[in-house]
Amino acid sequence: MGDRSSATSAAETAGRLTGRVTDPGEPLPLLRKELGTGPGGLSEREAARRLAVYGLNQVRRHERTSPAGEVTRQVAHPLALLLWAAGALAFVAGTPVLGWAILAVIVVNAAFALLQERQAERAVEALASYLPEHAKVIRDSRPRTVEATQLVPGDLVLLEEGDRVPADARLVDGAVEVDLSMLTGESAPVERITGPAQEGVPLLSEPNLVFSGTTCVGGQATALVFATGEHTELGRISALSQRTRRRPSPLEVQVKKVAWLIAAVAVAIGVVFLLTGMWVGLPLRDALTFAIGLLVANVPEGLLPTITLALAIGVRVLARQGAVIKRLSAVETLGSTSVICTDKTGTLTQNRMRLQAIWSPRTGDVPQEDRRPLPRDLARVLIDCSTCHLDEHGRLQGDPTEIALVEGAAGAKQDTRADAAAPGSRTCWPTETPESSSCSASMPGCG
Repeated sequence: MGDRSSATSAAETAGRLTGRVTDPGEPLPLLRKELGTGPGGLSEREAARRLAVYGLNQVRRHERTSPAGEVTRQVAHPLALLLWAAGALAFVAGTPVLGWAILAVIVVNAAFALLQERQAERAVEALASYLPEHAKVIRDSRPRTVEATQLVPGDLVLLEEGDRVPADARLVDGAVEVDLSMLTGESAPVERITGPAQEGVPLLSEPNLVFSGTTCVGGQATALVFATGEHTELGRISALSQRTRRRPSPLEVQVKKVAWLIAAVAVAIGVVFLLTGMWVGLPLRDALTFAIGLLVANVPEGLLPTITLALAIGVRVLARQGAVIKRLSAVETLGSTSVICTDKTGTLTQNRMRLQAIWSPRTGDVPQEDRRPLPRDLARVLIDCSTCHLDEHGRLQGDPTEIALVEGAAGAKQDTRADAAAPGSRTCWPTETPESSSCSASMPGCG
């Protein structure tokens, strides 16, 4: 979420309401003093005063477009405009049945699209449901349960296993494990403990901070609230999503081009037949009626509902996979995506590797898909030049690359687990890169 200077913007914004800036990374005694919180928490009177200043602890829901605006957007679709024109011309040409049929297509399609997008918007607004309904706080030196919307900066909240964190807070006592997946995407819980802040660490990685909407999966702790409502990380994400400008999707751009192309072709054909009819001696009324009929016939009345139905089916399929689509046209946009940037480790992948091939000057590349045995001496070096170890369940632990090499050595019929558990004669030393080290081991016959 960025470095500390940018990530503390939520706390700074909250501070501006009272003319001060609250930095959750400052020493705990100073943070307590700045928030005016003693060992017994806030008083009910002070909490009520702060609630009037900071507002309710809730994420503002997305401002919905008015029903009239949504209906206008659906009936002003480029293809819908083309159908409006075709329907009007059908009435002019004396074919009211076709005119009413075209209008029915427009209305049914608009209603269906509105229903689909309303359902998607309700799913997106579920972001606000990440906040709990109630929270346990210490006020007037006594623990009590209050509505989570009544929390204010300076409150002391009590957290335990199974609780959902009601606001951004700093631990002042105890330790908890927290599921931060909704903020970071990492599926593994992280430990949060009471202690000093670390310099140069992003706010979400601070080991003493917990964030609104995340879930405690273990432990107990007392935390000091420093941001609530719109000033939390969850509120900042919600605000960013509301400020995003809506741009036409690739499908909408293509449909607009097709609509103009169809309109141009239909009008051109109609004009040509109108002039041709007049040239061959048809009465103007008959030639005009014939031209209008050709123009209406060139408008694909079924194209708009077909596109809407196809997108709706895509939304349903993605919904069964756990995806939320706010706009129908976004389904096709996803299909047009060529690059997706994501933090995959622990989310899309398992942080596990496998030995695919080995290379030597004598043999070149040797694929290992069929788990063929490695040379015995090479397998010994792979095991000895590793810092892997066995955990209490007998599983290899250590660097994923080294684990892959040690497991790859199993093809040489080596007892890799025993060798990994009992380190042999190896020498390891750090290299110029802090994140790596080098090891050496002797091979028989190599001196």
